[in-house]
Parts: sequence; structure tokens; C-alpha cells
Amino acid sequence: MIDQVVSFTTDSVGLERIFRFFQAIFQIIASYPAVFGLFLTALDFSTATQHAPAATLSILLALRQRMNLARRFFRLFRFVESFHAAQKLYTGISTSSRAGEKEKSESTSAQPEAWLDVFARTFNGMYLLLDAPAIVSELKIEGLQLWSPETDGLVMIEAQRFWLFALACGALSSFLKMQRLRKATPVKLPASSETVTEKGNDTVAASEKEQAVKSQELVRAKQIRGFARSVAANSLDIVLPGAMIGWIDASPGTVGLAMLVTTVLTGMDAWERCGREVPG
Repeated sequence: MIDQVVSFTTDSVGLERIFRFFQAIFQIIASYPAVFGLFLTALDFSTATQHAPAATLSILLALRQRMNLARRFFRLFRFVESFHAAQKLYTGISTSSRAGEKEKSESTSAQPEAWLDVFARTFNGMYLLLDAPAIVSELKIEGLQLWSPETDGLVMIEAQRFWLFALACGALSSFLKMQRLRKATPVKLPASSETVTEKGNDTVAASEKEQAVKSQELVRAKQIRGFARSVAANSLDIVLPGAMIGWIDASPGTVGLAMLVTTVLTGMDAWERCGREVPG
């Protein structure tokens, strides 16, 4: 567990998720008066001094902005990764379509998900590319600006629009993959072990086959849970860009809650990956 924690807290994706988690927490506290009141009470109880609400709120908003700024450094050049992934997926589709009839028929059944993955990666790359220059304005250094605040706002709106498209495609792709796995015909076990008990080797073979089938079912169930998690995370994340571009009517508190939930859901993928990478 300690090795996994160390791996997660030093992993770039893990660190970005940690900063996002705190950004969501600060936004939730600052958005709901009841939660903010409890936070002030906790501060007064822990330090035995009175905290000015206005000053505390200003600190929370500043901390939220700093968390957002820190996250931007981790994803500054991630658009290259997204475009490269989209290119590889598109190349795989093109290669499969030029293969023999058997391969062609198999690739055709997976084409909807494959194309949705290409679109999701491409849209996400466009979002990250347009979002990258915003790090200059987020630095809030007087006199340092790439363009006017009006242009900066327009670029950010377009970036959020691409992010929404990427999330929608990703959610739909994961949903289709999950449904395909759920409808897949499970491997059938022998009707009875007595049919293969004439020889000891046959009994061992049947036991090994049973273990292999159980292992495949566990892997299948894990994949279904992963796709379900992806559907939930991408669907909830749509609230963030949707609220910013005006397509979804959501308060800052609702956006913060959605961000908190999706941070936990997506952070679990990085957490599990870090666990697998721990030696031993």
C-alpha cells in the first residue's frame, strides 16, 4: 500500500488528479453557504481565533485558481499525446479495412467504437491545444498577455466546446464497448466432470479449463466495470464544459460536485495502474 501511495503521488497523472480533487473541494466550500459556514466553524475551533468570512472566501478562491494553474503545467503538451493516439487509432482502422475478408468483417463490427475513439482523441487534442495558451493568463503576471482578454475568452469557449465533444464521444464509445462485452457469449464449461474422469490427465485438463474460464470471466467483469466507470465519469464531466459555454444550466457548486466525483472515478484508473507497476 505504501509503495502504491508513493507511486501515485509521484505519478504525473496521479498528481494532476490530486490537484483537481483539492480544486473541487475549494470550489464546493466557496459555493455553498452552509458548507462555508461549517468550514469557518472548523477553522475557529481548530485555531481558537475568529476568521473573517470575506478574507477566508478570498483565500479559497485563490487556492482554487492555484490548483487549476498547477494542473495546467501537467497537461501543457498533452495535446501531442492525444493527436498521436488518434493517428494510431485511425491507422489501425485503415489497416484493418485493407486486410482480408475475415479481418475486414471483424473490424467492421468494432468500427463504431473505433471511430468514436478517434473522434474523442482528436477533439480532446483540439481542446488541449486551445487550452494550453491559457496558462499565460492564469499566471496573472501584469503586462504578460498573449492576446486581449476578449480573444482569450473566445479561445477558452471554443476549447471547452471541443472538450464537451470529446467527452460525449468517449462516453458513447465506452457504453458501446460495455454493451458488447455484456452481450458476449460466455465460454461454456463441460456439463459434468464425470465425463472426463476416465483418465487422470483428462480430470486435470478439465480443472485447468474451469480455472481458465473463471479467470476470463473475472477479466470480463473487470473490463465491464472499467467501461461503466468511464461512461459515468465522461457523462458527469460534460457538466463542466457545458456550464461554461452555456449549454447546461449548472451552478458553481454543482460543477464542483461533478468535478469531485469524476476526479475520484478517473483517479481510480491511475491508482490501479500505479498498483500494477509496483514491483513484487
